[in-house]
Amino acid sequence: MTGAAIHLDGVGRVHEDTTRVVALNGIDLTVPAGRFVSVIGPSGCGKSTMLRIVAGLEEPDTGAVTVCGTTPRQAAEEKRLGLVPQQPALLPWLTVLGNATLPAKVNRRHNREPLPDMRALLRRAGLGDAMHQRPAQLSGGMRQRVAIVRAFGLQPDVLLLDEPFSALDEFTREAQQEQLLELWGERGATVLFVTHSILEAVRLSDTVIVMAPRPGRIVDVVDIDLPRPRTQELIRSPEFHAYELSLRDRLRDAFEQNKHDEAAS
Repeated sequence: MTGAAIHLDGVGRVHEDTTRVVALNGIDLTVPAGRFVSVIGPSGCGKSTMLRIVAGLEEPDTGAVTVCGTTPRQAAEEKRLGLVPQQPALLPWLTVLGNATLPAKVNRRHNREPLPDMRALLRRAGLGDAMHQRPAQLSGGMRQRVAIVRAFGLQPDVLLLDEPFSALDEFTREAQQEQLLELWGERGATVLFVTHSILEAVRLSDTVIVMAPRPGRIVDVVDIDLPRPRTQELIRSPEFHAYELSLRDRLRDAFEQNKHDEAAS
């Protein structure tokens, strides 16, 4: 597809439990088709809430959201949208292959043709030998790979990932990043990726969205003008570190401004 894959116009969301929390306020965001966009910010800034709204799992209180030119729920029903949550959410009684192929079996009406060869996709992700194992037999990194392959198997136009590598050790995380980039390069989906890691955001992204809390809002949009593939040599380069430092400064500025606003209120 071409044009805007994701568009948020004045999106707001309020959570009310024991207290009233403005999770998102006035979010304006356009993600062009085919781009890899990461969202960073401190805990409580609304990153996951925004992702859930784009996924159609929550409704905004104000504003409008479109995914591939339609509502998030309609995009999900048409399998134009894939979601990888923080936890893989695999069914323990199904094999790796069974979990990976489940979405296509559950909603045959909207299957997108031609369906990919899931066995080949699993082998491509290094899961060929584990295809007939169950989730309890897999490492955390392997389970997360299954979840990513499952999402890519829908051939979505938009893929949403909510801190999928946060529980992994550093070396496993780097390996998962590489495999994600390889699959993205082959499949060409638009990606919206939530992370707490500045290094991860710079390594993966075409653009990084910087958010601040109370209320959750976008404070900066940074294009990452670095060549692909992002090799280890590039990651160690001054150019890469300059983006890391710049994003760190922007996050610090947002945090300090938030403290100032709280003290003044």
